[in-house]
Amino acid sequence: AVGVGHGGARAVAVSNATCQFATAPAVHSLPGGFTGYTWKEPYRRELFQDGFIAGGSAYETYMAWLTTTIPRDFHGLNPLDQRACLIHQRGIFKNAGFPTHDWDVILNGSVGEIGKMNCVESILWNQQNAAHPQKTAATEFGAYILLDKGNTTVNVYLQTGPTLSVPGMDWVYPLLDADIKKGYRVLTFLHLHPFDASNTKYQDCAGTCIPSGPDLGAFAVDVAKYKAEQAWITNGDASFRFNLKNLGMFNGETPTEVYRGENHREM
Repeated sequence: AVGVGHGGARAVAVSNATCQFATAPAVHSLPGGFTGYTWKEPYRRELFQDGFIAGGSAYETYMAWLTTTIPRDFHGLNPLDQRACLIHQRGIFKNAGFPTHDWDVILNGSVGEIGKMNCVESILWNQQNAAHPQKTAATEFGAYILLDKGNTTVNVYLQTGPTLSVPGMDWVYPLLDADIKKGYRVLTFLHLHPFDASNTKYQDCAGTCIPSGPDLGAFAVDVAKYKAEQAWITNGDASFRFNLKNLGMFNGETPTEVYRGENHREM
């Protein structure tokens, strides 16, 4: 046993071959169907290993649904090919009159990297899916991930919720301030860009790990206030991660992560 988690439960030994947290979270009931979770985890590099995921029966059921529904309803699109998803969505926004710069800098490798979801991301995806099943409706979570000076402890602050956005996480900010005073650094803000199988009319199933204009504004605040180092976006399979020093590479002219027709520009 190592350390004590935020929830008061002593950490248990976890095999490096297993993607799971060693501690139980403290749970914060929030208004509007949102829930907060905090973990204080012993650091291990496997938590940040791409493709090393928690999985489980609910995840397998979701993936079976996803890989059947998206190709069937969105002209054969492979939801497990993030580049194909970005190219597909880029075409939709281009045809609606929006600039494609932010898709282009990801696709041409100018900023960040696309990889498979890592262990921490998958644990948090599972938490969101347990509360708000992704097969039922597309919803998002947001999470701050911090490391201490010696890279011995990982603090995770997760907010799950029933909406296709992440509202302000006011309950977290005092905790971040306290951690930073103790020498922790904000490694990243992570959030989910889920697939939305309901949007067959405009053929934008989302699931793209591209920051929207509102995302970029929030990241800028995190840099200014907390010296956040990175931003991570996952879709439950793939993730896009970039250093916030490169925030200016994006122009933020993408208003939302999904096109539903209401933002059409007259050309």
